[in-house]
Amino acid sequence: MITEAKFKYALKDMMKTMALEDINVTALCNRIGCHRQTFYYHYQDIYDLIAAILLNEDLASAEGAKDVETVLQAFLDYVRENFAFLRSTYNSAARDLTDDFIFGKLNTKLFNMWSADGESLGLKIEGIRSLSRRFAHMVSDEFGYCFKDPKLTSTRFVNRMDKFFANLTKIVLPSLIAMSKKEESR
Repeated sequence: MITEAKFKYALKDMMKTMALEDINVTALCNRIGCHRQTFYYHYQDIYDLIAAILLNEDLASAEGAKDVETVLQAFLDYVRENFAFLRSTYNSAARDLTDDFIFGKLNTKLFNMWSADGESLGLKIEGIRSLSRRFAHMVSDEFGYCFKDPKLTSTRFVNRMDKFFANLTKIVLPSLIAMSKKEESR
């Protein structure tokens, strides 16, 4: 395993039992058996490592998704698997990295999915861009809101998000589509 991957796995593993603020470069290096200089050769600081993790995360289960429900389920599965890492990261100085990751990945996936089938929505490319951006913001905002709860467990998170997603897709998404159509007609 390459050194960068060792750092990434070690940080995620440490964050299962420790807050991000309690993890330092020395402890991380001790975990994987290397010198601090090795860490600083690859990263500027812990937050640079987090950015590298989030930048390279892959949501493979969302790749073949053909509908919103499948995409949202892929995100939920990813968060369930990485709950401690994402929650701890969100509740630290790296909050923006977590927000940007969730919003960016979701916005990109929705835009690509909807623009491949834009005719079924009755929207032009700009309408699809606005729709995916608005929808992704709502989801990432809700993820963040949930992450703030100190008593939140992975199971409670999934239950809350399942309810939110059901309402979002049945009630809010049709309204966002209608709004995007009205904006396009102006």
